[in-house]
Amino acid sequence: MSCDPPHSIEFINNADSELKVKFKIDTTITNYDLNYIENKNADSIVFNIKEKDTAELHFGIGTWSDAEIRKQVNSLKEIDIENADFKKVLKSKRKMEEFLTKHKEGGIGWKTKIIIEIE
Repeated sequence: MSCDPPHSIEFINNADSELKVKFKIDTTITNYDLNYIENKNADSIVFNIKEKDTAELHFGIGTWSDAEIRKQVNSLKEIDIENADFKKVLKSKRKMEEFLTKHKEGGIGWKTKIIIEIE
């Protein structure tokens, strides 16, 4: 039995409008973690999250070390987050990595989730 926890990116929409989150994927990079996504041939992953709802993107098992975040960011071109009130676009690898690292959470010594909460 393994003790590796599942790790994910969770989006919590506490705003009063629908939230759209889009990960634009660099299809020239092979990322086996993204193979868990239903539409494996797509060039993006899109979530439309109703107000006061959540969505989660799973990345298999493990923790969110800096190296793991860097690996995932390497397979992305852009992250777009928007609702009726704002739009945030992260285009550079450095900014995507900083943003995801800033939102790491989890248990004692184990950062298993990246939680992005929109108010």
